[in-house]
Amino acid sequence: MANFKKIIIFLLAAYVGLCASVYLKPEWFFYAPYDFPGSLQKAQQKGLKAQEVTYFDYENKGGKVKGWLYVNDTELNNHKVVLFLHGNAYNIEHYSHKLIAFENEGYSVFIPEYRGFGGQGSKIRQSYLEQDAVNAVKYLNKLGFNNKDIIVYGMSLGTYMATYAVCHEQSTEAFDALVLEVPFMSLLKTANAHVTFLGIKLVPLDLLVYDTYDTSKIIDKINTRVLIMGTLADKVIPPVQAKELYELAENPKKIIMYKDKAHDKLYDAGNYNDILRWLESK
Repeated sequence: MANFKKIIIFLLAAYVGLCASVYLKPEWFFYAPYDFPGSLQKAQQKGLKAQEVTYFDYENKGGKVKGWLYVNDTELNNHKVVLFLHGNAYNIEHYSHKLIAFENEGYSVFIPEYRGFGGQGSKIRQSYLEQDAVNAVKYLNKLGFNNKDIIVYGMSLGTYMATYAVCHEQSTEAFDALVLEVPFMSLLKTANAHVTFLGIKLVPLDLLVYDTYDTSKIIDKINTRVLIMGTLADKVIPPVQAKELYELAENPKKIIMYKDKAHDKLYDAGNYNDILRWLESK
């Protein structure tokens, strides 16, 4: 009996420790960033034409937030720019190949890194990533791209930042488009789907998660055309969330659901071609 009590106490202590860690160290559970910068040289070897830029300086802290920018100066230049906001893991090198097709079709491209990713220090918090996304838009504005010239394209966690940036900055002028690849209703709803068994939530995430990245609360405020791309084979985000988000979005809108590609494999299905066709159909 004494040993049984020790086991119960140990399990309770472990459970409390887990809950405390989720609350105090969300980066251990919801993010998987590389703590080193992406290699621009490797990305360029694969075909990316971008160069490194600093798009945001921390006020009074001396920190810099960097990204990779390509301003298209070819005869194909269509005077549009694709701003790509990446997901919860890796660094910008991991995602940079997704922009090559846009460069080749006359678009300028900008892929900013977030604080907390790519060796750029700082904790990862929703408010920081929101600010980085907004500052990426402001940086493009300073370069001469008006909102109507900007396609904001987010993937996974980046779909929230993309939606937030558009919602936050659209009051001065509408954006050209918002593209959401494998989006979610909210981080909390997605995380709960992974800790629920037989209808019981094994971890009280509603009490522990304060950075909820709730796209569902702002998607209906977007005043530009929206393209949502999900996959029925998604094991990370329940596919139904892409459909739920689509229902909340205002027109004009379109949804494409792929059948057999994993969460991060829509590129392999040629989704960039679907995006290009949709952008050009305006």
